[in-house]
Amino acid sequence: MAYPQDVKLQAKILWITGAGTDQQIADRLGIQRAETIGEWRRAEGWEEEREHIQRLTEEKITRAVSETLSESNSRHLKEYQLMQTKGVQALRSLDPKTAAEAAAMIDSGIKGERLVRGEPTEVREVRALMQANVQVLEIVVADVIKALIDAGRMDKRLAKAFADEFANRVNQAPFRYVVEG
Repeated sequence: MAYPQDVKLQAKILWITGAGTDQQIADRLGIQRAETIGEWRRAEGWEEEREHIQRLTEEKITRAVSETLSESNSRHLKEYQLMQTKGVQALRSLDPKTAAEAAAMIDSGIKGERLVRGEPTEVREVRALMQANVQVLEIVVADVIKALIDAGRMDKRLAKAFADEFANRVNQAPFRYVVEG
């Protein structure tokens, strides 16, 4: 059965926008066989069009989100830098009451700037980040040792010696996190 061009176009729009399966679209538009939708899809390359449209849409969304975040970060960065500047100006006046407020403003501005730049704002955050990195390193080294043992390229005695030396050197590093042997 031949269908008018506008029915075919509606079917295409519904399918490309993900508004339903072939069967659901056929039912909605009064098309007797759901396979008719499949035939149109294959003959006219609707899959490629859908993928192209989805890719373009995702790119636009990604750009919009990125621009919004960038604008927000830029605005926040300027505000924190202004806070630091005002704090330094207040410190120069040497008024004790103002000096305490100024120091707080500078501290808040520095922390805010670091936060906007994606850097840790407190020593404990730096330590937590370092500890997480050490844990990842331990897992990777353990996996490498296991792979070498499994491949017959390292025996368990040598693996133990390597693990002990690795733990010893990590424990001597300046960040002071204990690695279990």
